[in-house]
Amino acid sequence: MGTVLGGDPQRDRVRTSLARFVGIGYLIYAVIALPQMASEADGRLPQWYPVAAALLAFGPGFALLAASLVRAWHRGIAALALSCAIGLFAAAVLWLALCRAETQSPAFWILDFAGLVGMAAVLVRPVREAIALLAVAKLLGAMVAVWYVTGADVWSAVEEALFGIVFTSVCVLLAHRVLRLGAELDESRSKAESAVAQGVAEVEAARVDALIHDYVLSTFVAVAADRDDPRVADQAAGALEALDRLADEAGTPDDVGAREAVARLRAVIARIDGDLPVTVEIDDHAIACPDTVISALAEAAAEAVRNSVVHAGAAAATAVFIGIGPDLIQIVVTDDGVGFDPEAVSADRLGLALSIRHRVGVLRGGEAVVVSRPGQGCTVRLRWSPAAVSVG
Repeated sequence: MGTVLGGDPQRDRVRTSLARFVGIGYLIYAVIALPQMASEADGRLPQWYPVAAALLAFGPGFALLAASLVRAWHRGIAALALSCAIGLFAAAVLWLALCRAETQSPAFWILDFAGLVGMAAVLVRPVREAIALLAVAKLLGAMVAVWYVTGADVWSAVEEALFGIVFTSVCVLLAHRVLRLGAELDESRSKAESAVAQGVAEVEAARVDALIHDYVLSTFVAVAADRDDPRVADQAAGALEALDRLADEAGTPDDVGAREAVARLRAVIARIDGDLPVTVEIDDHAIACPDTVISALAEAAAEAVRNSVVHAGAAAATAVFIGIGPDLIQIVVTDDGVGFDPEAVSADRLGLALSIRHRVGVLRGGEAVVVSRPGQGCTVRLRWSPAAVSVG
C-alpha cells in the first residue's frame, strides 16, 4: 500500500522537508540538463520535443517543490512524487520512439538526473518499489544515451547506470530511514499521550475513590457507631459539599491566598473534630496556592486527622500545625497514640496509600511523609512547594 499524507504529523513534516529537498534537486538539474538536452536533441528529434520533454521530465519535480512550500498543497505531494517517475519515463520513451538520426555523441541528459525519481518515489512508496523505479529510470537513461549513436560504448553507459543505481539507492535508503524515524517518533508520541491520558483518568478515579472513602464511607461508619453523635450531621454535610465541589470543578483553578487556604483547611479539620488544637503560622510574604493544591492538601489532612481520631486510641492527644511561608505550605498532623508500622500497611488500604500519600504525591511539588512506630504515636507531614514545580 502507498503512503498518504495526513496520517502521522511528524512523518508528514519529514516527508514534506524531503519533498522540498527533491524539488530543489530538480531545479538544479534543470539548469544543467535542459540546455544539454536541447543540444543533444537538435537535428535528431522534432523541434517540439525539448519543450515537451522539459514539461514531462521536470514539471512534476517543480510542482513537487511548490507543493512542499505551500501548506494547502501538501496533500498533493503523494501524487506529484509518483508523477516524477511517470514524466521521466514518458520523456525517455518519446526519445526512443522519435529519435532516428544517427550521431556520434551520446545523450546523457536523462542518465544524469534519473536518480531523483527514486528519491521522489520513496516519499510515498515502499523502499523496494522506489529502488525498482530508480533502476528502471537509470536503465532507460542508459538506453537514451546510446540510442542511434554510431559506435556507442553500450557497456560504459550500463556501467554508469549501475553505479548511479547503487549510489542513489544509498540515498533512497537513508531517506526511507529518516521517514521511519518520523513514524516511530509519532508512534512514541501517541503512546505517551495515551499514557498521560490514562494517568489523568486514573488519578481522577483515585480522587473519587478517596472522596468516597474519606467522606461517604466514613459518614456511614459514624452513623452505624452512634447516629446521635452531633458530629455526624457535620460530617454528612462535609461529604455532600466535597462531592458537589468535585462535580463543579472545571477550567483552570484560581490561586488561593494564604488566609483563605488556612480557613479552608481549618474548616475541613473542624468537621472531623472541632476540638482539635490547630496552630497556624503565616509569613508576611506567604505564597498563594492553586485551588487544586489546597483541595488535595485539605482532603489528605482531613484523612490524617480522621485516622488519628479513630486509631490513635481514646487517651491519645492529636494536634495540627499549618504553616505557609514564601516558598512552602506545610500541614503536620501529630498524635501520641498507639502508633503503627507504615511499611506493614497493605498498599491497597485507601486511607494511607491513596487518601494521603497518593493524593499529595501526584501533585507536582507535593510530598506526603508518614512517620510512626508502634507505641510512639504518628506524625503526618504534608508539603507543597512551587519551587519544586519549577524544577520539575
